[in-house]
Amino acid sequence: MRPDPDLLQRWVLRDHLPATEVGSKLGLSRAAGYGWLRRYGITAGGPIISQDRLIGFWRAGMLASWIAVETGLEADAVRERLVTAAVVVPDRSYFFVGSDDDPLPEHLLRDWVVREGFSAGQVAALTGTTVRQVRYRLARYRLSTGRPGPVPRLRRLLTRDKLLRLYVERGLSCAQIARPVGVSAEAVRELLVAYGIKRRTGGPRRPPHRFQATLDRARAAQARSAELVTVARGLAAIFRSE
Repeated sequence: MRPDPDLLQRWVLRDHLPATEVGSKLGLSRAAGYGWLRRYGITAGGPIISQDRLIGFWRAGMLASWIAVETGLEADAVRERLVTAAVVVPDRSYFFVGSDDDPLPEHLLRDWVVREGFSAGQVAALTGTTVRQVRYRLARYRLSTGRPGPVPRLRRLLTRDKLLRLYVERGLSCAQIARPVGVSAEAVRELLVAYGIKRRTGGPRRPPHRFQATLDRARAAQARSAELVTVARGLAAIFRSE
C-alpha cells in the first residue's frame, strides 16, 4: 500500500515533522519513511503540490516532464505520485489489443514508456492492467522499455562519442542505429536530444568521400581562380577604355 503524498506533505512541510519520524508514523522503518519521501520528491522547504493539482495537469494532457517543469518536482517524483493516484482505472481487465477501448494504445505506450520513462509496472498501475499485458503490447508494437536496459544502460551502449560516430560521421539513421541495439528509433532520437546532438532532416546522409578534404580544397581553389579571372577581366576592360 502506497502512503498518501498529501499526508506526507502535511506532516513534513506544514507540521514540520522531522523526516526521521515519518517511517514510525506510517508503521514502517525509518529507512522506508526516507524512501517514500525521496520517491515523492518531498523535502524540507520544498513545494507543496497536491495530488488534485497533479491529476488536473495529467488529465489536461500534460506529459510528466512538462508537469515536472510546471511544479518544480523531479520527473521521477511526478511519475511516482501519478501511479499512487491511479488516475486511469478502466472498468474491465481484458481488452482486444488495438481496439478502441484498449487502455494501452500504441501512442500512449510510446509517450509513457519511450519518451517519459515509465516502467512497465508503473504503466500497469496507472491503467489498471497487468505488467504482462503491458509487456505484450510493447513487444507487439516493437517498442522498448530499455531492453537491453533502461536509459542508463542504453547510454552505456550508445555513448555520446559512439552516437556521434554512427549518426554524424557515418550518416546512419535513428532506425539503423536502434535496430542492432534492440531499442526503438524514438529512443535514439531522445538520446540525441539528451546528448545535445543536432538532428538531421530528410533521412540519412551519404558518408563522406574518402578524399573529401582534397575535393574541398580543389573546389576552393577553383572558386578562387574564378574570382581572379573576373578581376583580370575587369582590369583589362579598364585599360582598353583608357
